Amino acid sequence: TISYTQTTSSMIMKLSLIFHATILATASAFVPIKHVTTGSVLQKMSSNPSWEDDEVVTLVPKFKIKEGMKEQYSALLPKFVELVKANEVDSCVHYGFVGPTEDGLVICREGYSSAEGLIKHLDNVGDVLNEALQYADIVDLMCQGPAEELEKMKEPLKDFGATFYPLAAGAVRTEKN
Repeated sequence: TISYTQTTSSMIMKLSLIFHATILATASAFVPIKHVTTGSVLQKMSSNPSWEDDEVVTLVPKFKIKEGMKEQYSALLPKFVELVKANEVDSCVHYGFVGPTEDGLVICREGYSSAEGLIKHLDNVGDVLNEALQYADIVDLMCQGPAEELEKMKEPLKDFGATFYPLAAGAVRTEKN
């Protein structure tokens, strides 16, 4: 059997926890809290982020791995990332791969601060890209960004069949921390 004292004590403890949680939640609304993404140095303040015009040039190549070449192609992906990390810290906004999928597709997600940054990237990874194209074909290539930056990309990407998508007016992004 449960005594009156045990029940009251349990209720008081629960009420105390609710009260303290409410106080903390209320106080946190007035105190900036720093959020840290696990495994990353990215830190953002929860209070008003600063916004700026989005001028990022994004390249999204989609590769189809040739039959029986998945292992050879996949072995090259870390080489791309190593080259980017070693040589593009000033111009690369983000870089990474999605896949391979069950049907042998790999998508590269890459963004640069300018067309010049993207051109620098193409020069940086050119040898590895040429090797990768022995094992996979580019089946789609989208280039997105400000219209004036896309104009600069038409000549360097002409042999890859790129489709260009100008960014709509008013696009924004948060400031880089």
